[in-house]
Amino acid sequence: MGSVLFWGVMSSPAADRRESRFLIVLFVLALGFNLYGVTYHWTMGFMAGHEFRQAHTAIVAYHIDQQNNFSLLYETPIFGKPWVSLLLEVPIYEWAVVGLSRLTGLPHVIAARTITAACFYLTLPALWLLLGRLALPKPRRLLVLALVLSAPVYIFYSRAFLMDSMALMASAWWLVAFVRTMDERRWGWLGLAVVAGTLAALVKSAILAVWMVPGAAYGAWLLGRDLRAGAGWRAPLRTLLWGLATVVVALGCLRAWVAYTDPIKAAHASAWIFTSKNLSQGNWGLFDFDALFSAQLWRYLLACWEQAIMSRWMIAALLVAGLALPTARGRVAGAAACFLAAQILFPFAYAYQDYYFYACAVFLHGALGWALLALWDSRLPRWAAGVVMLAVLGAQGATYWRDYRVQQSVVHHGGYPFTDVIRELTPKQTVIIVAGADWAAMSPLYAQRKALMIRNGLEHDHAYLERAFNDLAGEEVSALVVYGPLRQNKDFINKVAERFDLDARAPTFSFVTTADTYLARLYAKGAQLRLKNSRRYPDLTIPPEALAEIPTKGRAQISPAIARDVFINIRPGPYQMDFEFGLDWLGEGAMPVLSAHPNSDLWVRPPPHAKQIRWSYGIFAGAYEKPEARTDGVEFIIHGELPDGTSREIYHRLLDPAQNPADRPDQHEVIAYEPRPEESLRFSTRPHQSSAYDWAYTIRIEVK
Repeated sequence: MGSVLFWGVMSSPAADRRESRFLIVLFVLALGFNLYGVTYHWTMGFMAGHEFRQAHTAIVAYHIDQQNNFSLLYETPIFGKPWVSLLLEVPIYEWAVVGLSRLTGLPHVIAARTITAACFYLTLPALWLLLGRLALPKPRRLLVLALVLSAPVYIFYSRAFLMDSMALMASAWWLVAFVRTMDERRWGWLGLAVVAGTLAALVKSAILAVWMVPGAAYGAWLLGRDLRAGAGWRAPLRTLLWGLATVVVALGCLRAWVAYTDPIKAAHASAWIFTSKNLSQGNWGLFDFDALFSAQLWRYLLACWEQAIMSRWMIAALLVAGLALPTARGRVAGAAACFLAAQILFPFAYAYQDYYFYACAVFLHGALGWALLALWDSRLPRWAAGVVMLAVLGAQGATYWRDYRVQQSVVHHGGYPFTDVIRELTPKQTVIIVAGADWAAMSPLYAQRKALMIRNGLEHDHAYLERAFNDLAGEEVSALVVYGPLRQNKDFINKVAERFDLDARAPTFSFVTTADTYLARLYAKGAQLRLKNSRRYPDLTIPPEALAEIPTKGRAQISPAIARDVFINIRPGPYQMDFEFGLDWLGEGAMPVLSAHPNSDLWVRPPPHAKQIRWSYGIFAGAYEKPEARTDGVEFIIHGELPDGTSREIYHRLLDPAQNPADRPDQHEVIAYEPRPEESLRFSTRPHQSSAYDWAYTIRIEVK
């Protein structure tokens, strides 16, 4: 009874059979439209809608899966080392994505959509129960749910790689459990409130904060009722204790998480901006009253209304109508106040990111639903009120169709051509540096590489750059990606190139007018040759001088890290190389092989007590299958070299598969060997006469 009095609910006329059928039809239509929108382009890899934020969630899930790391100390490797630096939320959502992906074999993006959609639909029963506690008859609850289902924000973002739907689900069930706990004082409901509230707090506390507003208002009303009753202090104390019991665990866990993660973020050269204080004040604008009086901020907020819900004028007209009708005034005002409270709490977050309305739009839909039902019960003809209901649902559907569905219709599987090249032509264990993209993690996500992303403005901070570069000690940087105007910042590019052995004279390749990519010298030439002879990447361009003749880079030193992580089939790992056509790994059989098109040289230092050399190599079949275009043979040679410049030939063989069928399969040589003091081994390929079609490769080298 208390809840009915608090919300100002008055008895509604019993819904007749025709009304029930009409509302059921509206609900079914809205549900069908929602299911269509949520599943439209379901398998498309592109994450439409604030892809930068979805990419952040996705890259957390990717590295959890890759590292099998389901601990609280997870990596978000986009700001450089230490990789554990950006701990925004307890990754319950990401754990669920990885778990579902492993269980079903679904790609992460599809597993994420499945979980997001499931959480949204599991929110609806909670809304149904809340509407019931507000004494709204069952058939009439369907109208509010239909409004929620047809809302653009609950179609578009109920398929996003975001944890918002999980936090919304948990928050809605927390409010159900809170109200039932306060009304009935039962331990079962208290247990549900503790579990749901803790889940919401740890997944995304900003959403729980919004849902605690109506909870706090109801708790305050109950407390005031007890005080007004004048029955002593025990009743108000019990109310207070039961209320606190529903949130104390959740808030305690959230406080512990903040205390655990803030020092980690604060100690990082770049991630310090994501400490709780900086997030609440800078990113969210928590209680920033100056912002609330900014006309520009409200223009942004109203634009988000029109994108996430429907026309601001239709929203305003319905709210005014609801406030004008005595039977709905209190309920419309209360629900609309909850909707506005979220934007007052976090003005920046809501003004600049429409997906934040996922947390609070249901309150507005509650207000609109009560306004529409009041019109239905007014002197307005029922058919006219029905037309208004259909118009509101249609307005939301049209809003979705004009904006979000257009974004959703993009046929794209995610990423860029240059991230594909980085992923395919550089070693997995290497790191990329990204500048000009702030912390939008699409480049490292789709390249599947850890990254040092230079936040906007820090490219001019030499102290920061020096610290960030020093933190990468022991890592091999394989690429620099530069976006936008920063492509012209030669001082920054030269600084990175000098530090990480890139050729800064020109990009290795460029992506239209968006980004330039500079690959490390080890990989640049091979990548350019691949691109030059491929039609897969029409949007990538190579500098004109490279198209005419790609210059030889000469000998390149190989770091111990690269020798260990990149040349995994060569032991001991090489320390030096000189490949005329660049370093490249190609597919052949079950494993990638090292391209050894002449002229190629690879140096290794043999163990002092080595007894033999094992060398597996071959020539690709395409090099000899066509009589009019085939190799005339490749020489495979091993030299022993001493520091004084003297050398000896240890092994030599001409492989001529066009003339000798025995030379066509993979060759596996075992060569007896006794090393001389300080001797190094050079594994070489040379053309027999011409180097045309000399597509040689090395499978494995082992000196032991």
